[in-house]
Amino acid sequence: MELHGVSSGDLEVKSPAEKFFSFVTDDINGSFDNIEDKMETMNLEDRTLTMRMSGCLISESYKTVKATITVSPKEDGAGSCVAWRVEFEKIRHDIEDPHLVINTLIDVLVNYLKETDENLLL
Repeated sequence: MELHGVSSGDLEVKSPAEKFFSFVTDDINGSFDNIEDKMETMNLEDRTLTMRMSGCLISESYKTVKATITVSPKEDGAGSCVAWRVEFEKIRHDIEDPHLVINTLIDVLVNYLKETDENLLL
């Protein structure tokens, strides 16, 4: 089994890119229960945030779990596109297929992004 893996996707939101990115960067430290996240890089111009995560089940099986979020305005001006990418590196080759833990983490991330958009539109 491979040690490294990547999962990525896009999510369309109705919020403006600047407002959405600003809220996410302000809120990110308290958003993931039981997961320690450390902001690794933030590029305000490109609206890109990269953080490393540890804690819970993550540290037991993974050397690295890194999530990157990029928020871009849609060309028609109606909302934004949020691109996310989760990269991981397992501790050892014999660790079972990581999809359960990684998919759960991705579900939490995507739900957080959707809820953020809903809250910003209130």
